[in-house]
Amino acid sequence: MLYFVPTPIWNKEDITLRALRLLKEINILICEDTRTAKKLLSMYDISIVWKEFYSLTSFTSPGKLWFYAKLLKENDTVVVSEAWTPWLSDPWKSLVKLCNENQIKYSVLPGANALVPSIVAAGFDTTEFIFIWFLPQKKWRQTALKKMIESETPTFFYESVHRISKLLEELKNLNFNWEIFIAREISKVFEQFFTWNLFKCEEFIKSWSIVIKWEFVVGLKP
Repeated sequence: MLYFVPTPIWNKEDITLRALRLLKEINILICEDTRTAKKLLSMYDISIVWKEFYSLTSFTSPGKLWFYAKLLKENDTVVVSEAWTPWLSDPWKSLVKLCNENQIKYSVLPGANALVPSIVAAGFDTTEFIFIWFLPQKKWRQTALKKMIESETPTFFYESVHRISKLLEELKNLNFNWEIFIAREISKVFEQFFTWNLFKCEEFIKSWSIVIKWEFVVGLKP
């Protein structure tokens, strides 16, 4: 059985009892960086003496996946990401596909992520919502923003610290007149989130009332 185990977003307490049990009981771990995985276990006083660590990244050759197919068929294995739930931006979708193709059982544990807390904190009507991961950096960026503005459904996405001010300027140029939600440091000591109109968001960021560090979660209310 392969277990996808979410890890905390820097807050040590954001891990489930089940996740800790599996990390203790299962000796084979697949991760992006073995050093990060070892630090994670050390944080919870879990011995690494008998553990086997295997690195899988987006650069791993598809031809090497046969090794993981054999490994997963013969052993209970845990997958951990650098932080939070292993999912779309990580290389783990190749493992899900591998399991489906080889009739290997797998389970995805619930756990830490920045999206769900942000959707709750936004205060929008989220009976339906759209999540698009990151906006394109250059090509199709304007098209993506226009589509969000014209939609009748709230849209959430992640934005880089380097582009948050640019995003607000782009929305102003597109005459966005509705509410925008911005969150940073979800589940950390300096957690911040707010839902305001575009003008007040700009004012707040320019005054450094919200620190321009790390990644942001942004929500647009149509």
